[in-house]
Amino acid sequence: MLFKVIGNKDASTTHASPLAGAVSGDGKPSLQYRADVDGLRAIAVLLVLIFHGGLALFPSGFIGVDIFFVISGYLTTSIIMKSLDNGTFSFAGFYNRRIWRLQPAVIALLIATLIATTLLYLPNDYVEFLKSEKYTSLIISNQYFSKATTGYATPDAASLPLLHTWSLAIEWQWYLALPLGIWLLDRYVAKSVFKATVLGLTLAAIALALYLSRAYPDKNYYFFTARIFELMIGSCAVIFSAQNFRLNRTSATLVCVLALATIFYCATREGILSGFPGYHAIVVCLATAVLLFRGIGDNSLTSRLLAFKPLVLIGTLSYSLYLWHWPILAVMNYMGLALTPLLTTVYFIATFIIGYASYVLVENRFRRTRVRFGKTLLWLMVLPAVSLSLLHAAGEKHDGWPLRFGHAYGSQFDTLSAAIPPAREGCLGVSDGADPGCVFGAVRDTPNAFLMGDSYSNQYWGFVESLAKDANLSVLAQAYPACLTMPGVYLYNWYKYKNALYQKCHDATQRYYDIVASHHFQYVIIGQIWEAYLSDAVVTRLDDPRSLELSHQRLGVAIREALDIIVKSGATPVFLLSTLRMPAGINECLSKQVKLRGTLGSTEQSRACATTPWSGSEEPVLARLLNELKSEYPSLLVIDPKSVQCAQADCATTVDGLPVYRDIGHLTDYASYRFGQMYIEHFANPLKAQQ
Repeated sequence: MLFKVIGNKDASTTHASPLAGAVSGDGKPSLQYRADVDGLRAIAVLLVLIFHGGLALFPSGFIGVDIFFVISGYLTTSIIMKSLDNGTFSFAGFYNRRIWRLQPAVIALLIATLIATTLLYLPNDYVEFLKSEKYTSLIISNQYFSKATTGYATPDAASLPLLHTWSLAIEWQWYLALPLGIWLLDRYVAKSVFKATVLGLTLAAIALALYLSRAYPDKNYYFFTARIFELMIGSCAVIFSAQNFRLNRTSATLVCVLALATIFYCATREGILSGFPGYHAIVVCLATAVLLFRGIGDNSLTSRLLAFKPLVLIGTLSYSLYLWHWPILAVMNYMGLALTPLLTTVYFIATFIIGYASYVLVENRFRRTRVRFGKTLLWLMVLPAVSLSLLHAAGEKHDGWPLRFGHAYGSQFDTLSAAIPPAREGCLGVSDGADPGCVFGAVRDTPNAFLMGDSYSNQYWGFVESLAKDANLSVLAQAYPACLTMPGVYLYNWYKYKNALYQKCHDATQRYYDIVASHHFQYVIIGQIWEAYLSDAVVTRLDDPRSLELSHQRLGVAIREALDIIVKSGATPVFLLSTLRMPAGINECLSKQVKLRGTLGSTEQSRACATTPWSGSEEPVLARLLNELKSEYPSLLVIDPKSVQCAQADCATTVDGLPVYRDIGHLTDYASYRFGQMYIEHFANPLKAQQ
């Protein structure tokens, strides 16, 4: 995050940029402005803007945030240590300056995005936005987004206007920890072991980050515990500075050129996001610390390069640029506007115009405001948090106020909402079979059917319930996301587990088949997006050789093992095939008229989005495998929902005038139920026919 820091009044300058840390002649931290730090800030924000803008130049430009964290650790540590040495430090004074420095621009952001989403975001999305506003105001949005998204830079995160505030939350959590930590160390740790203590804590934080990178590769991006080492490396750049250490100009330049080259090298790498921050983040942070370190960074020719006036200007605007760039992209994405060269240009121009306006009208205007800490806390922190929490509660109570889009859409929204099974989402990502909410269909003492698979089995809740009620079946549903639920195999390099096995999927699958073996189900139903697993990712151990042919062979063996377990248990195996994969842009096509205050299906454009062309062909490897399995296992039932979704050369993307898809590919619950009913009407109930 790009949070610039100002010190005590007597240390402030008229320059719009923050004061950077240095060391005075007596070896104590001082607050002398360094233009090269603003230049480094400019590089960081440009990396982020370019990355989010979709340009291929820096596929890992998100490392700009890591640079900001190191700078923040460097500056805040300098300020606090200087204040402690001068005897002027107070917690109230520190937080008062931080709040007035950061919160006015954030409040402006919250108001502006609230207006935009009120106008454009559909009810469910609007409620989620209000929730993100609440958690942003509570400075824990990083924790919220770690749960609300499947990861950073994923499709489900692309339309969240406040996603980038995760770093603001990290920054505030750092502010809560740092002053107390330095104060305690300064007060109770001997000067002779002070540096060693700080270094030990930093190394421990690095080790923790590496552990989290391996243990939680899909979530650790947002964790404060995974990020604190970056800020602590910035602190070390201050604490280990010494007056008597100074490289000569040539040596310092060579070291700093290498540090800059390292940063740009990491920014150009591909495929480092999984498990980030990890080793690449450590390298980036150390390189940034070198550029900040007194006697190296300020004594090299690169400091003059970084002090180039256009870079310094961008660095001065960096906080506002960062705050406003992402909401622009999120709203564009939500409206289905692809980043063509023209719109990419518009994005950059709009970011700089709005960022500059925010800097002049808000950021720079309030940065030196001084009000008593109690009033500051109340006005800028407590009141926004309480107000937005109440607004979110009201939004949930009123389902996001669908009547914002007119009565016709309100009626359609009510129909879609009424079809959502309250317990469905809670049965995704579980495997213990203990939740009674995961049982649906006919009312019986114990379930006599079992539905398992990946998230696409979870989307078939309505489809299966339609068949189950008609056949007097009670169904236990369990599902694990992106998981091939076949015994004896693993998925390699899958679902953000880079260069590793998807162990959680394997463990969940084992528990599913334990449930099958220990119960006496009449049917065991497996729903998968089968085509997704026809890659080279299916292995039996970490060091297995990988190829498409070997993977297909392992898949065939695993499916046969699954069928053997099911048949041996006395159950009839049922495979649910996939619906048509969601056509690109189809929901944007359907909802655009709603967002622009039209009515879904009321215009020629919307009617044109109601179907999509279909070739009628099936994936040949899967088709061949299914034919073999049906021959080998006569009791196997194969149900294909495409048989009711698709007819001749077209597949429906609406049913009864309502969308078939609810997100990046899963069915709406209304469509899921309707397809089940339509299947019974057209083909009879295959589960009922077996009884």
